[in-house]
Amino acid sequence: MNILYFLNFYPTKHKLVAHDEMIEMVNRGYNITVVAVWGGEKDKITNHHFKVIYLKPKIKWISFFYLIVKNPIKSIKHLQLLKEYLGRRDSLRFFSSYPDLKLDKADHIHAHFANNAALKGYLFSKFLDIPFSCTGHGSELLLYPEPYLKTLIQSARPFITISEYNKAILNTRYNLRSDEIIVNYCGVDTEYFQRSGHPYPDEFIIISVTALRDIKGVQYLIEACNILKSQIHNFQCIIIGSGKDYESLKELIFNNGLGRKVHLLGAVAPENIRNYLLKASVFVLPSLSEGIPIAVMEAMAMELPVIASDITGLPEIIENGKNGFLFPPFNIKALSDKIIELYQNPELTKEFGKKARNTIIEKFNLTKNVSHFIELLNSED
Repeated sequence: MNILYFLNFYPTKHKLVAHDEMIEMVNRGYNITVVAVWGGEKDKITNHHFKVIYLKPKIKWISFFYLIVKNPIKSIKHLQLLKEYLGRRDSLRFFSSYPDLKLDKADHIHAHFANNAALKGYLFSKFLDIPFSCTGHGSELLLYPEPYLKTLIQSARPFITISEYNKAILNTRYNLRSDEIIVNYCGVDTEYFQRSGHPYPDEFIIISVTALRDIKGVQYLIEACNILKSQIHNFQCIIIGSGKDYESLKELIFNNGLGRKVHLLGAVAPENIRNYLLKASVFVLPSLSEGIPIAVMEAMAMELPVIASDITGLPEIIENGKNGFLFPPFNIKALSDKIIELYQNPELTKEFGKKARNTIIEKFNLTKNVSHFIELLNSED
């Protein structure tokens, strides 16, 4: 089967949730082509598992008229549909890119994140008359939904989301039938992400992998470290990720005298994340909005206990007091208390870590969840 994956950007500074899924699909014999709607950091492509097509930011008039002449009635009706959703100029631009998308070779279109790329994937599927499916994740569903979200949900075969929490909210908000949304967790490669006998570090190392934006709550982790510095002398905090708040967070670290304790590393190549997790004692995610992050799954697969905000889908992966800790969002004292509890109880840290890995193997295993994804695609054909 030839599948077009519509993504907003590819690749990005951070690891895309779709990436491991696409690699696994290739390994199973599927022909994957990525359509990067808004571009991507082309210099960061280090493998060639699949072809990447970048949509052009201008109208290609020769391609436009070629399609009109080839099938005038179908093209004009389709342009009316495009204009309804995209507006005049973007519809002309997108339509003129169709010949670049290999019209005769696509069997199915799948999109990740239910926003512009998914909308364009859906519209293109209408022109080709092939199945369209979509995986919705977090903030684009709950915080910043597009006005066409309900259309995407009801048009996708299937529409998938990554947590029961998301499904419940969407079902209520849009008055949907229970079967209009399917939950399929994302997964990680548990063979690659494993500790394999590596010991935990002697020094207490806190790690967080996330984007540096207000909604991710990194500032609360830094404030918690300000409390920790008077109670834990041999700790370090490593924060991996990039974003618009980098400079303000750097200033917060400096103002709290944490320059020797808290380290902003910026973006790190996805293939190097495992090495940092091997050197860590605990993973912290103080976010205010999430789906179920891949970064949390990778940390848990590496037998790291996770301390995370008690929000959205995170309780579906973290059982408070069993394989990690949940704390009320914004609550810096509660976060620091949980970190101190694990610091003071190394055996509890190891126990949580082993249970965390078992959770990933059972519910968030890439191999199992891709198999379920394929079953969903086949059932809709």
